[in-house]
Amino acid sequence: MLKYLFTLLFVFTLCRADLLFPEKGQELNYIHVLFDWDQEPNAILYNLQISNLESFNNIILDVHEETTLYIVKDTIEWESTYYWRIRSIYNNGNIGQWSEESYFTTGEPKTSGQDVDIYSNDLIQDGVIVYGWATGAIDRFGNEIWNTEYFLMNQINNYGQLYGQMGVEQGGELTHGGELNFYNQFLWMSPEGTEVDRHEIIQLPNGNYMAFTYVYQLGPVPLGDWTQNYQSLGYTADGVTDEFQWRGCKIIEWDQETREEVWSWDPFDHFSMDDHDLYGGTWWNATNSWSYDWMHSNGLHFDEDESVIYVSHRNLSRISKISYPSGEVIWNMGLPAEYNTGDENICTDLLFSFQHHIQMLDDGDLLFFDNGNLSHMLLGDPNPISRIRRIRVIDDSYCETVWQYDLPQNLYGSAKGSVQLLENGNYFIYTLGNGLGEFEPSVFEITPGWEIVWKATAEYLNTHWYRAYKIPSIHPNAFSVLFDQYYDMDVDGNSFTGVVLDDTNTTLSFTIHNQSSYSQSYTYTLSDNNGWFNVSSDTVNIEDNEHFIVTLEPMVEPDSVTSLTMDIWPIYHEYAMKSMNYDVYHVDGILSEMEPNIPTEYALFHNYPNPFNPITTLRYYLPDDMNVKITIYDIMGRVVKTLINSSQNAGYKSSQWNATNDAGQPVSAGVYLYTIEAGQFRQTKKMVLLK
Repeated sequence: MLKYLFTLLFVFTLCRADLLFPEKGQELNYIHVLFDWDQEPNAILYNLQISNLESFNNIILDVHEETTLYIVKDTIEWESTYYWRIRSIYNNGNIGQWSEESYFTTGEPKTSGQDVDIYSNDLIQDGVIVYGWATGAIDRFGNEIWNTEYFLMNQINNYGQLYGQMGVEQGGELTHGGELNFYNQFLWMSPEGTEVDRHEIIQLPNGNYMAFTYVYQLGPVPLGDWTQNYQSLGYTADGVTDEFQWRGCKIIEWDQETREEVWSWDPFDHFSMDDHDLYGGTWWNATNSWSYDWMHSNGLHFDEDESVIYVSHRNLSRISKISYPSGEVIWNMGLPAEYNTGDENICTDLLFSFQHHIQMLDDGDLLFFDNGNLSHMLLGDPNPISRIRRIRVIDDSYCETVWQYDLPQNLYGSAKGSVQLLENGNYFIYTLGNGLGEFEPSVFEITPGWEIVWKATAEYLNTHWYRAYKIPSIHPNAFSVLFDQYYDMDVDGNSFTGVVLDDTNTTLSFTIHNQSSYSQSYTYTLSDNNGWFNVSSDTVNIEDNEHFIVTLEPMVEPDSVTSLTMDIWPIYHEYAMKSMNYDVYHVDGILSEMEPNIPTEYALFHNYPNPFNPITTLRYYLPDDMNVKITIYDIMGRVVKTLINSSQNAGYKSSQWNATNDAGQPVSAGVYLYTIEAGQFRQTKKMVLLK
């Protein structure tokens, strides 16, 4: 029997890789640039070149990469144009032709500058610094590497997901809570008509979103130095009469898909209005407002193991542990009873006040930024001092201090503030820094032994950030997939491209490379039209910068071919889905000429390219002649464009969308849905528009 080993001829000179990302002509809002291209048959290595000249007469980067993805962290500058290309390198040392050249531009830097001091380079956790209100990112030297004008970041989780406040349209008023990615694409947005507080939005393990909204109830104006001011405004202000609006922070959970409210927690049902601040100036502040900011809740942390929510209420100097979903308050942690914020608080010896950024660490400790607005009164500090507190709650009744850091007086922050425990054991801290009467907004990294190893101070001292995080990368979606035995071949005078299985290589195998610098989980679904693999689906977890090999055993006849389709995506970054189509050949002797089977059912394929800017192609298959309607919706479920609404013949079809609405106007970047309706068949898929 003649094996394919003796009849296979590799074709080297015709392989030209397709460049996927950045897309041609795309303007980037970052300068740490991810390059992505298609796998080429026979290639064992790829040569990537970048130039600032279309002629490539000045090469600024020339590297070799074994996968189909490479991230450039140096070299690229703002407000510039770059050209790039790829060529394949083969096992025998031959080199393929250059791909078609592509180009992209970088936008302008948008964030204010920072003065950076590096005190101990060896002790610094490697990573990218992201901060907000005005959200941006810098490297350890203070160089801006990413920015967005459309988002107020308040949280980045361990998978690189960004949460915060956004507008319905890019550049619009920030009225919604939601999720954004580093490419300025809106991934989820709270429903219309809901007033979402900007301090915290999180995503629960079930995929739903949780944030604060406002709830109001009439209450009294308590007696105090402010009484006469309220009486001059027409209020009784006797501490008894319910006459003034109190604003509380209600916790709401929204369904990820429908955006409907599925759970809530109302503080007026669980807290007593007898508990309120008397010493922090909150009642004086309310004289300039139409409501009293009773709670000013500013932090949420969901613990899946216990099914509880930890909540920080700044104006009550209180941290609560709330059972989910019952809503029962398990405990309140706060001040002693004489300070009027509750007479059943635990851990009253800590004497923290006006705190921010509550979080639970992996070992169960609680970590938060104690602003210390009342520390001069509570702890006897000559002037207010902010502190980082890491504590352990014992038996839901008392606390032990695990670690504490007292910020110097000039870095006291009367508002805002954050802290993050880094992988190297250091703490990453942001403070408003207004302890000496002037703002000194600062982000710094400190060792457990209180040594500051890195510090950045805003050049413009009126800069107000909210939180700061150090993260591994701005590309948490970065991954590549390589199929083994992927060849261009010439067998018995016939040319084929595909994955080749034979007597030696009997299984289909592919490798998933996690290049995101985060630990990520990836889901893949794989099927073929001849049932070699049935329908295979699995989720695998891959540590940062590691890989995972998937091997599948086919049920196959000799001398046969099938068409394989695979979708794969990081489960926390679905917008980064890769859709792959391969012919798979089983060679036993001379390969017969065969055509893949024609589908017998409706099919809506993934658009290509995806993400795209500004044109993408939608492909589908009709088994019969019939009327077809394809509609494009935005993430809010509103019709953007009716792309097709007509009778069509059976067969493979495609249609292009140029990112405009029914009025012919360009639409904003973000996630869109496209739906096909044909007879009783209806199917919806997602696509992402970049700008």
